[in-house]
Amino acid sequence: MRFIFKYSLLFIASVLSGTGTQFLATPSNGFELALGSNAIQKYSINPATHFINGPTPTMGISYGSWLADSKISAIKVSFPGQKISYGFDLKYVNLDDLELRSERPTDNPLATYGTSGFSLGGSFSKEWLGMDIGAVLRYVRIDLYTENSSGLAMDIGITRNISSRINIGTAILNIGKMTALRNEEPKLPLRFITTANYKYEIDQLENDIAITSEWSNLINGSVFYVSTVSKWKSLSFCLSSKLAESVTEISGGLGLQFGMYRINYGVRFGSQDLGMPQMIDLTIQLP
Repeated sequence: MRFIFKYSLLFIASVLSGTGTQFLATPSNGFELALGSNAIQKYSINPATHFINGPTPTMGISYGSWLADSKISAIKVSFPGQKISYGFDLKYVNLDDLELRSERPTDNPLATYGTSGFSLGGSFSKEWLGMDIGAVLRYVRIDLYTENSSGLAMDIGITRNISSRINIGTAILNIGKMTALRNEEPKLPLRFITTANYKYEIDQLENDIAITSEWSNLINGSVFYVSTVSKWKSLSFCLSSKLAESVTEISGGLGLQFGMYRINYGVRFGSQDLGMPQMIDLTIQLP
């Protein structure tokens, strides 16, 4: 049993080092899931897009499922301002009922356990020299069985309007470090994302078409996204396609604004055969 326990801990360490921090790369709401990687759209993964010269604070609550039936819960509160905007976000991803086994095949597992990831961050964004800039600093923790690791991660980003119709944005996500886990530090999912966006109108339909390139230490080579967002009155529609060497994904979603409330739904179809991620979120304008 001592050998089995030691082997199990080594297995846990390898899993955490390879996949534990990847929860930071999962979407935080339905709109983000539908859009894919994008460094332009408001409240996207680029912290510079969080700058809103709006009248009231907002709070967003989201819930959904990810690959392999893992669950995602997130809360975000934003405080807009004329010169600078602040925000706070919380994210929790968990996967339960994992089976713990030894090298010797058995009908029943030794035990079942769960894995989870938690992050809590504070952000700021502002307009500076004709650009929007922003940054987020997060506390990150991952847990698997009896093991855990924690650390800090930072996101930085900028956006700039080239013309009335063209804008570009760049973000670097998850810069930081984790504490050692059984003598090995889990790697954060470092991501470099650049988006070029074109705006146009057809009658009352407002449209954005974007091309995004992403490099990440999670994958070999670059990934490209082509996405579109269309808005008509209180409705919005999103469609995105991910182009990679070994994975093809298509995402889509709907959004509806009614008074002080906004609801978004996103879904993703992929070639991995690991499930169909779905998320829904509700954003409320606070008094």
